[in-house]
Amino acid sequence: MGKKSVNKISSEVLAAFLDGNATTRESKEILNALSEDAELRELLHMSQLVDSDLCIEPQECEYIPMTALAANCEENNYCSLECEKYILRKLNIKFEEEQLLQNAIQNGWQKENGTALHNVGRHLEDKGLVVTRQYKSTIEDIAQALQTNRSIMVAVDGGELLGNAIEEYIEDTYVGCIPDHVVVVLSCDIHNNVITIYDPNSSKTEDTYSITQFKNAWNDSKNYLVTINTKDMSTYNPKPIDLSDVELSEDLNELREAIAENAHDIWAVERQSQGWTYGPNRDDAKKETPCMVAYSELPESEKVFDRDMAMNTLKLVRKLGYDLIKREETDLYKDLLARIRESKDTYYCPQCWAKKIKTPVSKHQILCHVCGHNLDLEYLYKEL
Repeated sequence: MGKKSVNKISSEVLAAFLDGNATTRESKEILNALSEDAELRELLHMSQLVDSDLCIEPQECEYIPMTALAANCEENNYCSLECEKYILRKLNIKFEEEQLLQNAIQNGWQKENGTALHNVGRHLEDKGLVVTRQYKSTIEDIAQALQTNRSIMVAVDGGELLGNAIEEYIEDTYVGCIPDHVVVVLSCDIHNNVITIYDPNSSKTEDTYSITQFKNAWNDSKNYLVTINTKDMSTYNPKPIDLSDVELSEDLNELREAIAENAHDIWAVERQSQGWTYGPNRDDAKKETPCMVAYSELPESEKVFDRDMAMNTLKLVRKLGYDLIKREETDLYKDLLARIRESKDTYYCPQCWAKKIKTPVSKHQILCHVCGHNLDLEYLYKEL
């Protein structure tokens, strides 16, 4: 007997899911269906094999889920906010709940679908606490932080934390690791393999798990750790994201010098606006610096600093899961030019036209591909 499909997932929704464009509700429906529909599991498995046959390469570096949304609360998507409120109470810092939520929404920390991992701890910063964030942390990092009386929040996969093995295996296999929940770590006993947390989803004041189970859930966030200090006990130990596995394209490497020069010019403009001028030696009182010169005149050590800063920023963008693509190499751009060439009528961007530049555009085009102007069909220039 063949495998029977017991769920009705439309081809449109499935296609969006495979492309990573499904909504949260649609993704949950598909994950629920995968747990009981063998035919659907086989279909997704076949799609992965097709990607392999088409030589669609896996990601070249391990991505950091900095923009993943912590949203796993039963009544709302405020798990991060609830954890921060817990820490404020623990530290006897007064706050108004409604004001916290209002600040989160106004500042963009709290979205409709949750809180991005890089915004976890913003309320605590706002209350004057010292917050540090790092990925690729270890259980030993947690234990050490607790020993120095620091408060700790971590991002986890809420389902894996609860031990939903089958559902989470399906999620990790077909969707990827999803760190969708934030908890506060209260204690960590490495010797006895036990960790205790505050979970805003739980009815208990504390929940205890084996460190093994906790790590399975924590790994999905690339071991994201947020530590909180009061200012009188702050010990800053910077741990930037490791970019050693990120490689940039040859085009971007060739632009290294141009990017570094522009970065120096931006720095110089800012310094000049603050009253700094050139001086043979740095003098903060006189606001003089030997670096207030053209990039070409900088000593090599300063150029290296600018180059590294510029290229590491680009590497970080890639590490976060984004791609930098040259416009002329995209299928969308090529299709746009083809439409323009095939069109019987020729239209021009009005903003370029005002500058006496004839930039041909398609009547279906949204933005000018030269100046970026927002196009409106009613105002396009048409050569008669």
